[in-house]
Amino acid sequence: MSKKLRIGILGAGGISQLVHIPILKKHKYADLVAIADLEYDKAVKVAEKFKIPGFYRDPDEIFSRDDIDAVHINTPTNSHLALALAALSAGKHVLVEKPIARRADEALRMVEAAKNANRKLMVAMNLRFRPDSMILHDFVEGRELGKVRIVRAGWLKRKSNWSRNPWLANARISGGGVMMDLGLPLLDVCLWIMGNPKVQRVSASMMKDRLGLPVEDTVCAFYSLSGGSTIMLNTTWSYMSDENAAFTVFSGDKGMAELDPLKITKEIRGNLVNVTPAGKNLRTQNLYKRSYEYEVDHFLKLLMRETKALSPGKDAAALMRIVEATYKAASENREVEIGES
Repeated sequence: MSKKLRIGILGAGGISQLVHIPILKKHKYADLVAIADLEYDKAVKVAEKFKIPGFYRDPDEIFSRDDIDAVHINTPTNSHLALALAALSAGKHVLVEKPIARRADEALRMVEAAKNANRKLMVAMNLRFRPDSMILHDFVEGRELGKVRIVRAGWLKRKSNWSRNPWLANARISGGGVMMDLGLPLLDVCLWIMGNPKVQRVSASMMKDRLGLPVEDTVCAFYSLSGGSTIMLNTTWSYMSDENAAFTVFSGDKGMAELDPLKITKEIRGNLVNVTPAGKNLRTQNLYKRSYEYEVDHFLKLLMRETKALSPGKDAAALMRIVEATYKAASENREVEIGES
């Protein structure tokens, strides 16, 4: 490629400084040329630290630049819709941090805008880009585990003093609590690994009595899928342990697989055999870093027409419908069919 893709960053917070900016600065196909943040002093400091030539308060300054090909939207969830619509209208491709939006209708407007503008809209579902997730996806797609009937997934963060971004506990900004923060990406990667089967029904319970927050801190949900498979999901910000815990188990009729860490067991000639691949990229300490590196690399290659979208906006919009049904099932204490009014 003779010409690098010129990128602008919206939002100078932690996810930009720790993930997006360092990766873009090192990537051979990217030229990070601008950053914008409503806190102008923060934009200036980050630009100076990472040697980004353009820095602004108003994101329109980035949208108006003809020399910028794409933007990364790394801002609170309630701003994603307006920023994405403005960027797409200005002819920019968009990588937006998860969740795509607060509600399904917002996500659908973003997807439609990308289609009308003939621009790419990708959602930063980094769990899809973890090396272990991608390997397991291929195993399941190849039916190496047979028919996967049951998935058990949990992402449990130990109870501690609330020290995360305050807006995460403000539903007007975030769209919800732990379901939006942890449950949504966990459910997404489970469905993606299974080949995105249709979710037909959901039942759920949500609690918010452990942290004193106005949003839910704990979720338990049960998803019935087409073909008779099920996903059981549990996530919390208030795990009553001194350590965090995470698990994802896929049970098939010819084998089973686990994430965190990756382990794959198959039935071969009547015996259960561990067939887990090995490699330094599969070491636990490398998974988080690699997932974001692969995610950003995929977005750039997508713009260069070297690959097909692995995390398109339409997938995220469909997921938002399922998440909305999860909230409805919990609030009404009943099983909800996906798509019911």
